[in-house]
Amino acid sequence: MRHRSFSATRPGLGTGCGSPGSSWVAAVLAGRAGRARPSTAVPAGQGRRSWRRGLAAVTVAGIAVAAAACTGHGGPAGTAGAKGLEKPDLVVAVVPAEANAGLYIAQAKGLFAKVGLHVTIKPVVSAQAVIPAMLHGSVDVDGGGYVTYILAQAKGIAKIRILAAGFALGPHVNEIIALSRANIQSPADLRGRTIAVNQRGSVASDLTYTALAPYGITPDQVHLVAMPFPAMPGALAAGKIDAAYETEPFVTEAVKRYGVQAVTDLDGGATEDFPLTGYAVLDSWAARYPRTAAAFAKAIERGNAIAVTNLAVLQQVLSASLHLSPNITGVMATGTFPTSANPVQIQRAADLMLRYGQLKEPFDVKSLMGG
Repeated sequence: MRHRSFSATRPGLGTGCGSPGSSWVAAVLAGRAGRARPSTAVPAGQGRRSWRRGLAAVTVAGIAVAAAACTGHGGPAGTAGAKGLEKPDLVVAVVPAEANAGLYIAQAKGLFAKVGLHVTIKPVVSAQAVIPAMLHGSVDVDGGGYVTYILAQAKGIAKIRILAAGFALGPHVNEIIALSRANIQSPADLRGRTIAVNQRGSVASDLTYTALAPYGITPDQVHLVAMPFPAMPGALAAGKIDAAYETEPFVTEAVKRYGVQAVTDLDGGATEDFPLTGYAVLDSWAARYPRTAAAFAKAIERGNAIAVTNLAVLQQVLSASLHLSPNITGVMATGTFPTSANPVQIQRAADLMLRYGQLKEPFDVKSLMGG
């Protein structure tokens, strides 16, 4: 079992501006180039952001190119799209989490205003009710999991259009955790155990099953229970569950408060850089408000670019938006914030859902992207 250390820090790299003029730079900003991942041999937490140091080495040049691109298209970035929007006032529903950092940054840094949008962020407890709210017109955009969008369309509940990428796994962002006294040293020790996930039949379930598969543990050999992320550490401490599929910042809070330890990091092997969330609307909404959809996507892409290149801003915005202490945001692991929605990556979610039974037949995610 690996232990966490809280000494890894790195200053921000600069603000970034959004979609650069080079596919290579876009890949850098998306966190897919120059990534030096922490060795699995080190304790969990040592090198929590060491991959960002490798990213920084190749991103500095990319940011320079991106900055030049930003100033070469008729004045300040974003002003060109500020006029003629069909629907300038938007309601975006999200479960408050690090995954929505690009959204929070776009709001805090005025990126929505620059493209002519006024965005109201609506916190929700569960993503399950968001699509019904979209169908009733009370929510415009859902910042949620790809699994939700895939299921909604596969089941004929709603036809969905993904506008922008949200969040993907990074080292130590999502982990299966347990108390140090629980005698759970590796995933092999989870056979027959009770594991909390935020929602059964979700990507959390699929990622948990995938982590257990190399140890010969099948889905029917563990007991998954649904529980909100904030409640998991206390349930571990009280002995109500044996382990938990937990995400940041709750992993770091659990380490500090209860001394939990990582059983395994979900960001590895078949699920490395796994795509988790994106921003989506009803397909009919996208058809009705095409300029608004494009403006929203542009602001999110720029927010994500800042999230992945400026750690100081990321920490500051997460502290303010999620009401977290700097003692938490200063050491918590952070994932990746892609600057484009890649159907090849998102297809991984659909394929995993087929493997574990949420889908009964193959699903092509290009149908969610206007393809």
